[in-house]
Amino acid sequence: MRTCTLIRCALIWGVSLWVLPSYAEQIVFQSTDTPPYWSAELPDNGVGGAILKLVSEAAGISYTIDYLPVARYRRSDAPYIVGDPDILINQKRRAIFPIGVFRSAFFYYKPNHDAIEYRSLHDLKGHSMGVLRGTLEDKSRFAKNGIRVEESDSVESLLRKLKRGRIDFCITVADTGRYTLEQLFPDERDHFVQQMIPGLNRPIAIMIDLETRDGEIMAKRYRNVLEKTLRSQKYRDILEHFYGKSMIMEYNTDDLNRFVQFYAGTWSQ
Repeated sequence: MRTCTLIRCALIWGVSLWVLPSYAEQIVFQSTDTPPYWSAELPDNGVGGAILKLVSEAAGISYTIDYLPVARYRRSDAPYIVGDPDILINQKRRAIFPIGVFRSAFFYYKPNHDAIEYRSLHDLKGHSMGVLRGTLEDKSRFAKNGIRVEESDSVESLLRKLKRGRIDFCITVADTGRYTLEQLFPDERDHFVQQMIPGLNRPIAIMIDLETRDGEIMAKRYRNVLEKTLRSQKYRDILEHFYGKSMIMEYNTDDLNRFVQFYAGTWSQ
């Protein structure tokens, strides 16, 4: 009798081990190279990577990051993704945990142009615009407004085209544009003009497919630690390290709180 009980327990335990997710298993996030937020070349994979590390350590989740070209990233169907939820083409049901905020801007090269003012698409009529390949689905709207669109595979390529006069302006993540200018043209930063695009504040987020084997459990772990972590001194220390104390006030915590509240409804089935 005792032997049968032990066998039954062993079978039940074996099945349980197979059905229940393994928390020790390392997960793989997909992202796209967007310094200073995401880059394998930066300490902790950039500011987004440092925040992901902080939140994941609190949640007890180990991970790696796999970087894809932006066009492939937009079409990713991976169970774990970090970045902007709206850029993904496959809008499947995911738990979305905002961990930061980024803003978009357009840049132009001052020696090649008088001031380019942006209030509406009509203001850009007759100009050529550079964007990252795969990030603009509907080019016809720009064509109707007399704007020629040219795609590039990297922000570096966009900024080089600006300087050569091949395009008149480009649209990219504001901090990524500034970071890349520092690397490419450190002595010409004042020649590149940045104008923020109103209303284009977007979240940096952890995204988890809830229909995968471990999705619900991983989402619950992040849900349990997210808001407390975002209010912590360690989180603020990361922002100060990357942005500097003088710039920390520009980091809009109101937008982050708004995104957290907006996406809270995605955190469980």
